[in-house]
Formats: sequence, structure tokens, C-alpha cells
Amino acid sequence: QVCGYDLREVEGEIVEKRQVHDLPVIVETKIKEQIQESEVTHFDETGTNVNGKRLWLHVSSTKTHTHYQVHEKRGQDAMDAIGILPKYKGKAVHDGVKSYKEYQCSHYLCNAHYLRELIFIHERFNQPWAEEMIDLLCTINDEVKQAKLEEQTALEPSKINPEPVIDPDAPKTRGRKKRPKPLNLLLRLDLERAQVLGFMYDFAVPFDNNLAERDIRMTKLKLKTSGCFRSIKGAHAFARIRGYISTLRKQGLDILASLTNLFRGNPIFV
Repeated sequence: QVCGYDLREVEGEIVEKRQVHDLPVIVETKIKEQIQESEVTHFDETGTNVNGKRLWLHVSSTKTHTHYQVHEKRGQDAMDAIGILPKYKGKAVHDGVKSYKEYQCSHYLCNAHYLRELIFIHERFNQPWAEEMIDLLCTINDEVKQAKLEEQTALEPSKINPEPVIDPDAPKTRGRKKRPKPLNLLLRLDLERAQVLGFMYDFAVPFDNNLAERDIRMTKLKLKTSGCFRSIKGAHAFARIRGYISTLRKQGLDILASLTNLFRGNPIFV
């Protein structure tokens, strides 16, 4: 049977009884280790439904590996349990959820998220600066793409604006007043400029977090089709199998042949 409960014959060889989702456990640890050693890793999370209860599906993605994990929490409890971020020392790309910043690695923010926020601010509040910021981010991204095509490793200093000079004698305000959304976004962009513009200073850093979002997209399609997972065990099984198949696909490996070898007890350590 496809679910692996029965003895199977694969090209004349008998494969011992085991469940399909138990097999990728053999390589899941290796995938996590490879992600932890990666220079750049994309992280994201999305809500999922397990028998009517809201849980979270976490993804850790590189160009060659994918790991999924379903957890009851969205934040640091889940990230600690997954075990990748606590040991990660590379460049983490994410959407700015505060829990990510608790980990001792370099952090870079997804500019696709900021572009969506800027478009909203421009259209809803008619803020000219938001449109200018959109143009600036897109222009920098185009410059970086062109520099990469020319095999450059960094932008020319003349193309990078200097940091603004802060007046130490400027009057300081006391207390905190409620700020409108446009101002909140502007201040956040200013405070996190190093994480927002990381792609300009380090070409290994991407402009956005689209890799993780693409890896999550197929799992959302599964939920759209089936409605929900019926059990937490089923959710974990799906995450494990999907992560292994996604990793195989990223590396251009034959998925059917790789799964056959997995059943035989000869997994490919991707």
C-alpha cells in the first residue's frame, strides 16, 4: 500500500513494513544540519488548521534544503523546539517577527513585506514619501541586480548614500505619544535600515524572503484542497515528507528513485 503498512515488493526486493512518514526521519536530521551550516537561510511561518485548532507551520529554507515543522506556537518556544535557529550563526532572512531577533545570528528583513506596507500607506494615507521610498528600494534592487550581472561583489561607494548626521543638540521629547501608521512605518524603516538595506551591502543577502514564501505556498494549497489536517500526527507526517521531497527537487534529484532507495533503507543524504 502507498501508506506503507504492508510488505512491499520493489523491483523484486521485499521491503520491510514501515510507514512512509517514518522513513524521512533518517535524513531529516541531516537536512537540519545542512541548513544550520548555510550562509543564508530564509525563515517563515504560517497558520494551519489541525482538526479545527489553529497551529503554526514553520519553514526553514535554503537554495538546496527545506525543513518544515508544525507547532502549537508561533514564536520562540516553537523556534527553540525546532532547533535550527538556536545553533544558527549565518544570515537569517525573515519578515521581522520579534522572536527571530532573540537569536545570535545576522538578521535581514524581507523588502517584499515593506513594499506592500508602503503601497498601503501611499494609497490609504496619500503620503508622498512612501512612493519615494518604494522607488528608492526598487532602484537599489535594480542596481544590485545589474552589479551581480557584471560580476561585482558590492556597489560602488558613490552609489550608496552616506548615513545622515544626527544633531546631538537636538531637543529631546519626553513621553511617548500615539503615532499614526505612516510615522510608525517610517521610524521602523529608519531604525532597521541595516536589516532592510542588507542586500545593498552584502550581495549574498536577497532582496526579499520569497524563497521561504514559495516553499510555504504548496502547503497552503494542500490546506485549501483538504481544508485541514485531521490530526497532529498527520500534520507532522506531511511536514516531514514534504520537506524531504522539496529538498530532493531543489537539488535536481529523481524523486521516485530517491523514495525507492529510502524504502530499501538506502536514503540519499541530501
